[in-house]
Amino acid sequence: MTSIAARLRRLFETQRVVFWHDPASEHTASLEALDLPGVEVVRVQNNEFALKHRFLREEPETKFLVYRSGQVPEKTGNWLLDQELAWGVFSADKASLLRHDLGLEGEGIDEIVAAHEAFFSDETLVALLKPRLAAGDGPLKLQAKMSGVLLEEKDHSLREITRRLLVEHASGKGKQTALFDRLAEHHLDSYFWQGAAGIYGYKSAQPSMADFVLWLFTQAFRRFPGKDTAARDIRLDFESWRNGRRSQQAMQKLAEQVAQDISYADQIENRDFRDLLEDDVFPQTEQKIISALAGKVTDRTIPASEVAEIVRKRKPNSLWYDQYEAAYRGLEIAADLINRLWTIDLSIVSFDDGLTKYCTGWYVIDQRYRQFLHQARTLADRSDVLEHLREQINRQYLNRFLQPLGEAWSQHLHALTAWKSDVLRPQTKFFNDHVAPLHRKDRRVVVIISDALRFEVADELKSEINGLDKYSAVLDAESTMLGVLPSYTQMGMAALLPHTTIGPTGKDDQVQVDGQAAGGVANRSKILAEVGGTAVKADDVLSMKRDGLRALLQEHKVVYVYHNRIDAVGDKMETERNTPEAVAATLEDLKKLVRLLMNAYAGTVMITADHGFLYQEIKPIDPEFVSEELPQGDEIFKQARRYVLGKGLKAAPALHTFTAAQIGLEGEGMQVQVPRANLRLRRSGSGTRFVHGGASLQEVVVPVVKVTKKRTSDLSQVGVRIMAEGDKITTGQVVVRFYQEDAVTEKVQARTVRVGLYVDNVLISNQPELHFDRTSEDKRDRFQDVRLLLSREADELNDRTVELRLDEPIIGTTGWKSMSQKATYTLKRSFTSDFDF
Repeated sequence: MTSIAARLRRLFETQRVVFWHDPASEHTASLEALDLPGVEVVRVQNNEFALKHRFLREEPETKFLVYRSGQVPEKTGNWLLDQELAWGVFSADKASLLRHDLGLEGEGIDEIVAAHEAFFSDETLVALLKPRLAAGDGPLKLQAKMSGVLLEEKDHSLREITRRLLVEHASGKGKQTALFDRLAEHHLDSYFWQGAAGIYGYKSAQPSMADFVLWLFTQAFRRFPGKDTAARDIRLDFESWRNGRRSQQAMQKLAEQVAQDISYADQIENRDFRDLLEDDVFPQTEQKIISALAGKVTDRTIPASEVAEIVRKRKPNSLWYDQYEAAYRGLEIAADLINRLWTIDLSIVSFDDGLTKYCTGWYVIDQRYRQFLHQARTLADRSDVLEHLREQINRQYLNRFLQPLGEAWSQHLHALTAWKSDVLRPQTKFFNDHVAPLHRKDRRVVVIISDALRFEVADELKSEINGLDKYSAVLDAESTMLGVLPSYTQMGMAALLPHTTIGPTGKDDQVQVDGQAAGGVANRSKILAEVGGTAVKADDVLSMKRDGLRALLQEHKVVYVYHNRIDAVGDKMETERNTPEAVAATLEDLKKLVRLLMNAYAGTVMITADHGFLYQEIKPIDPEFVSEELPQGDEIFKQARRYVLGKGLKAAPALHTFTAAQIGLEGEGMQVQVPRANLRLRRSGSGTRFVHGGASLQEVVVPVVKVTKKRTSDLSQVGVRIMAEGDKITTGQVVVRFYQEDAVTEKVQARTVRVGLYVDNVLISNQPELHFDRTSEDKRDRFQDVRLLLSREADELNDRTVELRLDEPIIGTTGWKSMSQKATYTLKRSFTSDFDF
């Protein structure tokens, strides 16, 4: 009775007479125990007229509690009706007490409380519900908040309640889940289905989550037909469920299940892939597009530019892109590669002409080939969709580029009398050309030598380093070198050291400079010590603490860092097929090394190589090998797949023969032979796909990447401009045009932007993400449009000011931050615009 007494005392603070109806006579016995100081408690016992006379005439100042138990006479049978209407009637039934305790006074609340007795009898549930309630909540809002409590969902909107149920349904393998059962146990499942019918348009004689999911994805596949508000609402909420972090995986799982249930793959089997480019509901759409593109790229029936544009649009617009990224990237690379293979002119007019053409363009074909293989191999464990294309590219790379280029280049090697170029400096002059000038100025220099880092890999590395903030990398013709012959590890490593003379020792593949052994880090460190330098392994640098690395750099003005991953993988028969993966790992290694060294105050960092390499995924066949009888000579010190060291070597059409003097090496009577074009020497126990040591352009064009670091940031993002047309929104949707102000470059990065319409801080539209990633210098290529659909929250906001806002990701988090660009509109919709979807 304590709470009843408290309520009554509050009523008596503002009124003199309170009528209390107790139809069930629940409180008759305890009436006298009420603590109501200054209040006269009277009972209605067929004494209505006397009571009315008493509190109106006899005691006009006294406060009265007029208690009536049992049923109240209706209409004129109730002699106190006029006074009850004037003063109001107090009720202490359970529903009324609970309604009062919850602070709810709206119509229909008592019926909801009575209909959900189990919910309101649970003190825990009521305690969780109470903080969510507001005084003006009606029956629908109350049921929504009750549902939120049962589903443990803070947001009680139908969008979020449905999201919660979809996530649970996805984890329940198609069965009703425990959370949905909780709704049913408390008789709120019918409320949910009424909401789904009224707001989303889902109507079923036997509604269920499984049926709702099937209907939902069918509507999405049909692009939400209809022009009513229900079509709008389900479309917007579907986008929210698919793109939201909490529900995206669940929606993907449900999509895969529905696709199987409706045999979606069969439905689109005969459709043109271009008709599906706006769809991304089911993963089979991606599979169809990728499969069709693979066929067209293979047959050369689609321009590379169209493939690139399709991939560019699928990346931000498809929920499934990440799963198929390797396929899409592989297709884009393949289309570009095939286009180059069929349009390239491999004519060479001179030795230097060949070097120049390779450095300025031909290397890209080697790069694209390797990149394609990496993507295809990444995908191979999950799908064979690129396998036929892969076979074609392997053949075309060999037949249209690698072999004809090798033959064209070999023609100029036969006539060569000295291994030197007027366009590329010799690798043997690396220290004098690049290190010594800085050393003389007492500047610290770090040289990273990555074994088999061929030119095309260095070009990719240069671009990736330039994508790092404050870092600048340069790879140009002035610094690119003509590698030493033969182009094998010991010779190339020795050529990079400070020296006057260089040549083989006549013992296997060992090399000496100025009479000193140059093999291994210890020997190279001794040679570098003469100029105040040292040599270390990359693994040791990667494991060093920052203070230890700084101490190393302070102690030595010249530090050579030896890195070996590409050659370590490629030069073994068991692992040579993994060369593309080794290159990818090398790029990450070298970027990490650069950052570590620069942060330890390295000054200038140069990245170079001992040699390049030839690589083909298809195992070479017999015609790609030199005759078994070769090589022949008086004395052969070393024979590998691509070179021979010896004396008195016998000349042969399949081999280029050089004296030591012709290639700038020391060694009386010493000769070198390298196979013509891309031929391999026969040798048991070694790989044949990855080779080096010869004189091909891929082997002897040696890069030098120079890296510096600035004190201030040098990265920026492309500018984004809103191209607003008009200042009014008159329908349920608005198309907004955006302009990307800059072309994407190594230092001007792409930008992701989220767009939405707001009234105050209320989002009233969908929130699509836009990707401004165009690299074109043509301004006309950098426009894009977005269609914003007004949500149901906008229905009550006509004539209000609407603000178009842009957000961008907070790097390293899942959050977003506001951008300064904005546009303002006025919402001016007529009632007919409700049907403009």
